[in-house]
Amino acid sequence: MRFNQIAALTTLSIISSGALAVESSFSGFAQLTVGRVVSGSSDGTVPYQINAQPGYSYKCPCFTGNYEYVGMYEYHKTQVQPESLAGLQGNFKFSPDLSATVQVVARGADSSVNADWAYGSYRINENLTLQAGRKRLPLYYYSDYMYVGYAYPWLRPSQDLYAWQIYSYDGANLLYTNTVGDWTYTGNVWVGKRKSNDNQMLGNLYYSSRIDESWNKMIGAYLDASNDIFSVRGVYMHTVVERYSVINGVRSPAMSGANGQLINDVGQAFYGLSFNMDFKNWLMRSEINYIDRPSVKNTFTAQSYSGGYKFDQHSVMLSYSQFAEHSAYWPTGTEKHNTTSLTYRWDFTTSQALKVQFDKVKDKSKFQFTGDANQLSASWQMVF
Repeated sequence: MRFNQIAALTTLSIISSGALAVESSFSGFAQLTVGRVVSGSSDGTVPYQINAQPGYSYKCPCFTGNYEYVGMYEYHKTQVQPESLAGLQGNFKFSPDLSATVQVVARGADSSVNADWAYGSYRINENLTLQAGRKRLPLYYYSDYMYVGYAYPWLRPSQDLYAWQIYSYDGANLLYTNTVGDWTYTGNVWVGKRKSNDNQMLGNLYYSSRIDESWNKMIGAYLDASNDIFSVRGVYMHTVVERYSVINGVRSPAMSGANGQLINDVGQAFYGLSFNMDFKNWLMRSEINYIDRPSVKNTFTAQSYSGGYKFDQHSVMLSYSQFAEHSAYWPTGTEKHNTTSLTYRWDFTTSQALKVQFDKVKDKSKFQFTGDANQLSASWQMVF
């Protein structure tokens, strides 16, 4: 039985027992985003099609506003669906030490409604909390707020960096928090796994068939230290990757090793580091990731750097990010791109913001991918 099922059954048994009163609170977030690829180019004919599994085809040069569920903006189309969404989070307190959290998100890109969070929490003491269920993988600085657009300075986090096919896990974690002087420390250790049948990112953007992906034997940890000006965060995770292509109901391994041999059970290590600063009216954000799959001699690096200035309810950010894949076994099929972005944000109320962002993408992949693209986007983002 999965950890999230155990947590759900535990929660239901507590509610049904009637022994404890349940205190509940709700919060939410939403964004209405419109975007357009205003111009672009590639090495081939413009426009062109990139095709994945049957039923998915994109007119490119194009811009990926979100890789997790393939929020794709096509060439010379003004679109609202790729990134518009709404979410609702419920917090249920059964006792001073026992609670549950559920977050449901409805997305325009694929017309889906999913529970991104569904976990129970037990407070061991004032510093330690044990949690079990489904949670987002805390690989990135803004992982917990990935879809709460109001929480970060850009219209969207850099998709050169905030982009991976598995973004949640079923398991358990031990959360530590403490304050020493002016510094707040947060540590987290987690274990679990995640299976994604018909994975959207892989099947709809990279492969010509349905892809089933599993990350097994996950173990990871992060440590965050912050004060009123600085924050620094380091993260590590190791997992074992399984990937199957499903064609006419037949499943077969989809990852290549030496001499084109199809393999599975590929070990994967993730390393991440971020450093941020808020000093007076100045903002600085930076984040670096490195992913290593040594058994297939495949690595990925991603980095993002931003600087900006706030004046009254307005702010401006200039950003640069890059993603690069390296492979000894398929050097002519590697992915590489970078993005330069300019963002304007207006906080016109204490819970609503209007953002406008221009992204200039340079695609240097060794295969025909999204191409060079200039994207203009505007978004109304709110919390409630």
